[in-house]
Amino acid sequence: MLGTNSSKAPTFNGETSELLEFFELFEDLASACGLLDAEKCKMIIRYVDIQMKCFWVTLMGYESKDFTVFKASILSQYSGAAKGLWYSIRDLERIVISNVNNDISTETELLQYYWQFRPVAHWLVANNKISA
Repeated sequence: MLGTNSSKAPTFNGETSELLEFFELFEDLASACGLLDAEKCKMIIRYVDIQMKCFWVTLMGYESKDFTVFKASILSQYSGAAKGLWYSIRDLERIVISNVNNDISTETELLQYYWQFRPVAHWLVANNKISA
C-alpha cells in the first residue's frame, strides 16, 4: 500500500461528493495489493484525518473487519454520498457568471472554460435537471 504522504495515495477531505471517488481509488489500490477485508478496514482509516478516523472506527463493520458493511456504514453517514459527484443549476450559473466578463480570445482560454462547463452541464442533462 502507498504511504499516506505519497502524492498517489487516495485521500478524503470530508467532501461528501468526493467520497465515492475516494472509495474507488482505495479499492483499486487495495485490490492491486491483494488486501483482504480485514486489511482494508485497517488500511482505509490511514488515508483520512485523525478526527475522521476516530469517527469511522466507531461504525459498524470496523470491529468485525467486514469491509462491505464498513463501507456501507461510512456511506450512510454522509447524506448524498451514495450518489457520488453531483451538481446544481447554480453550479452551472456560477461558471457562466464568473466568465461573463472574460474575453475568450485563445483556444486555450476556450478549452479552460469548456472543461469547467461541460462536466456540470453533462451531469445536469444526464440527471434530468436541465434539458439539452
